[in-house]
Amino acid sequence: MDCFLYARKSTESEDRQILSIESQINELKAVALKQGLKIVEIFSEAKSAKAPGRPIFNKMMKSVFQSGGINILCWKLDRLARNPVDGGSLIWAVEQKKLTRIFTPSRDFKNSGDDKFWMQLEFGIAKKYVDDLSDNVKRGLRAKLDKGILPGKAPVGYLNDRETKTIVKDPNRFSIVRRIWDIVLSGDYNVETLLKAAENDWGLITRQSKRNGGKALTRSGLYKLLDNPFYYGAIKRKGDLYPGIHEPMITKDEFDKVQRILGRPNTCPKTKSFAFTGLIRCGECGSMITAEDKINRYGYRYTYYHCTRRKGGIKNTCRQKYIEVEELENQVLSFLEKLHLPQTCIEWTFKYIREAKEDEEKLQADIKISLEKALANCKRKLDNLLDLRLKELLTDEEYLSEKAKLTEKKMNLQAQVAALTDNPNKWLEPFQKFFSFVNLAENSFENGNAALKRQILSTIGSNLFLKDKILLIEAKKPFRLIIENGHSSLGCRERDSNPHGLCSQRILSPSCIPISPSRPVRSNG
Repeated sequence: MDCFLYARKSTESEDRQILSIESQINELKAVALKQGLKIVEIFSEAKSAKAPGRPIFNKMMKSVFQSGGINILCWKLDRLARNPVDGGSLIWAVEQKKLTRIFTPSRDFKNSGDDKFWMQLEFGIAKKYVDDLSDNVKRGLRAKLDKGILPGKAPVGYLNDRETKTIVKDPNRFSIVRRIWDIVLSGDYNVETLLKAAENDWGLITRQSKRNGGKALTRSGLYKLLDNPFYYGAIKRKGDLYPGIHEPMITKDEFDKVQRILGRPNTCPKTKSFAFTGLIRCGECGSMITAEDKINRYGYRYTYYHCTRRKGGIKNTCRQKYIEVEELENQVLSFLEKLHLPQTCIEWTFKYIREAKEDEEKLQADIKISLEKALANCKRKLDNLLDLRLKELLTDEEYLSEKAKLTEKKMNLQAQVAALTDNPNKWLEPFQKFFSFVNLAENSFENGNAALKRQILSTIGSNLFLKDKILLIEAKKPFRLIIENGHSSLGCRERDSNPHGLCSQRILSPSCIPISPSRPVRSNG
């Protein structure tokens, strides 16, 4: 009797204990010899049978229906099919007498009611095994996510710890990937230059695996990295957000800032940046001030700023002339000179701050209690949300949407409580950084790079206009108090009339003070 020999090895973990294709063929040849079967063709493939579409199997079935009266020899029925479509085609071929018998080492199946029933049963058992395996895998993935562990390969900068089954820092790549985030956060970067630096200067390559890896970071890989919430401590899975237990590389604020810099989701990042572009407007027509690098006929390279003349369309006839960057920076330095404060003024201000610190500590204690109550309420809502889903009072879409909102709110509240717990006495720190900033701003601006100069100018000033080569700067609070009123606004005068050593004017408000000299201050007026 002529027969086709079919051997299959799945590429997935479910079949790791099944004989290899070579072993199956050798064993089946012995069966064929014992059964008196003549093998006319051998079909073998390494592909899962849980879904229709196997090319070698389809080729074999086409030959079965064309030849007629052929037999099939296989190791087990589940080697032939684990889905109802392929299983049904085999039973139909037997019923139509295109397939005479299916031989296995344990038994054979022919065109009889009992055999077709057992074929259906075995194919059903094989399908049930696939379904159970899929459910078990999904359940395991959900369990990992609920524990805050990423199920799958860790992103660049992290490693999968096989012993603890968690995600840990990659000692060789973590600091390099953090450097990439820092450079993008500065806004002063070029994508191609950044990729070359990562590969050639820092030696960053992806982790080697069996199938891929061991290569330099690509442009698409860089954008994928910068769009992954895993780096700030969250795990995104099919639109749902889970808090992770791994050590974050950046903060949520830094992640959001990078998304704004990249202009996600519809625009590309800037490839060339200057210190003051996007900050200053033309005082005549209101267009933005842009910058250009030029090389004159003597080979001297210089940078100058000028009006884009884009407001009002192509008929814009703005007559403002260009200004060289050195002249523009000198005007900013003159403005920064007015911010310098004498040491006596700083000492008197700190005296008041220390006295007010006690009141702030009491306030922070009340805030912490309020945050803990809000956090407990958020956790209770998450538990109630799960109960509603289990009772089928919510759809999957409604459940996932609401869960994502509550999870993000929970993470934010946890971060706020942790910040108060780690260092509840931060009242003095913003003021110290503020005074350090105003006294070091001039020197830092004069000697800093383009990114630092931009940060300083955007921190102290708003409503920046350039007209007739003169930069007009409106100081933000609390810098405006210093410039308009001199040192008296900070308590350097009228000390005798005030027990705290401050004048009767409104003193500096904590909400107006930059948290860090390297971050912009929001204007309160």
